Amino acid sequence: MAFAPIAYPGVVTTPLMVDRFTAFDRLRGLIMVLMAIDHASFFIARTHAFESWAGAPPFYRAHAGASLAVAFLTRWVTHLCAPGFFMLMGAGMVWLSMARQRAGWSHARIRRFFVTRGLILLVIQHLVENPAWLLGVVSAAGPAASVPPPGGGVDFVFHFGVISALGAAMIVWAFLIDMPGVVVLAVSGAALAASVVMTPPITDCATLFPTWRLLAFVPSHANLVNVLYPFVPWLAPAGLGIVLARIVAKRPEKTVLVAVAGGGALLAVFAALRLAGAGDPHGALPGVIGFLSLTKYPPSPAFLAATLGVDLLLVAALTASVTARWQSPLEAFGRSPLFFYLLHLYVFGLLSFAFPLGTSFPVMYAVWATAVALMYPACLWYARFKSSKPSDSAWRLL
Repeated sequence: MAFAPIAYPGVVTTPLMVDRFTAFDRLRGLIMVLMAIDHASFFIARTHAFESWAGAPPFYRAHAGASLAVAFLTRWVTHLCAPGFFMLMGAGMVWLSMARQRAGWSHARIRRFFVTRGLILLVIQHLVENPAWLLGVVSAAGPAASVPPPGGGVDFVFHFGVISALGAAMIVWAFLIDMPGVVVLAVSGAALAASVVMTPPITDCATLFPTWRLLAFVPSHANLVNVLYPFVPWLAPAGLGIVLARIVAKRPEKTVLVAVAGGGALLAVFAALRLAGAGDPHGALPGVIGFLSLTKYPPSPAFLAATLGVDLLLVAALTASVTARWQSPLEAFGRSPLFFYLLHLYVFGLLSFAFPLGTSFPVMYAVWATAVALMYPACLWYARFKSSKPSDSAWRLL
């Protein structure tokens, strides 16, 4: 069945639409900064939870005077990041398509751009990002992870993280982005449902699954390959971003209303799933921490409902307060996401040699805040540098 390409309206030049893009840039910047907390926890504090399908609820290590609640919230707030990345990537694909169509690009050329950029992200994962994580492993005086990963076999060489999943999702949606919204949502729902079906029981935690199943569905290690972010389930938040971007493009004045309604609905779904105990083993802990504990690897429906619900409420808040000057620094990070991502990994990786045994949460947060502040000028420069390049420049692919 063929679908007619969607002709996006040329509305991005209106002041209202500019404000909407600014709010989304700031959300991207905010989740980049929050993500850096999680990575500072890994490199500097030497504690990192692993909310996997293959194990009991993770042990949120409380050390150096920090309470369990502090350790848990330090990890939980960063759960907003990965779903937010994928949602904003899907939205960005729509808005870039709009701009390129007005510049005279054909749909085929736009598709090639997305496929090329997706492939570049896959290369960056292995040649640029993964060495940074090795710095944290080499510099540690003890084990870097508090929970052993599922699977096994010989030491892995090829690690697939969030960058590779973003690249794969971009390639897939490059061929589907022109479909009607109901089809986009159906594909997203089918991807999430397939992930639920294909996720093994905990009893299979030592199984060495075939590579195709790891790459598509199961975060695990099997000899040379280790997958943290399988491709299929992460198609869902990107699809949501595509639909959201179309609504914002057509009715920008409805952004706050749509984001609040969508965010509220997703949080209601999360509450219903949690109360029903819908197969999420990390809800086994008692109390509030148990209610909020989620399976991230792979993302459970409850995980995506909770995090995307909060992300949409943040879209509404940032859109409603888009003139607030204190938000402006977030734009530098939001408009240079890949640059910030790779830079902060190497900054924390090098700093990790000063903390081989880890440190307290207050020290970790101080290192995080200092590092983010010092990286701000570089990110601001790069954002301006990239925006100065023409649309067909190779820099636009990074």
